[in-house]
Amino acid sequence: MEGKIHSIETFGTVDGPGIRFVTFFQGCNLECKYCHNRDTWDINSGTLTSVDELVNKIERYKPYILPSGGGVTVTGGEPLLQAKFLTTLFKELKKLNIPTAIDTSGMVDITDDIKELLNLTDLVLLDIKH
Repeated sequence: MEGKIHSIETFGTVDGPGIRFVTFFQGCNLECKYCHNRDTWDINSGTLTSVDELVNKIERYKPYILPSGGGVTVTGGEPLLQAKFLTTLFKELKKLNIPTAIDTSGMVDITDDIKELLNLTDLVLLDIKH
């Protein structure tokens, strides 16, 4: 399974507790005027990345992430637009005991896929759009 990734930050400190491996997902349907990641809007852009590729990158940072109380944060764009990919990714991260966080606008329907993903999520950073 592949997801569309915009970019990664390997030593994030503002997207959840501790040191975070932050993955910016490509694609957002809101296009907010005040968005600080406008280059993530286009759903047709981004780098196709497999779950295995992403997990291999994340795993290299475990010695920094885990002792700091950190984990992996997915953001965007809107990461919930790629819920099936995220579910597969989070299942693999759970096997490695790596905490997970989603930074989302919450502007998606609560489907069974979203419910399954949320059950694998340790922290939700809800960015309310108003």
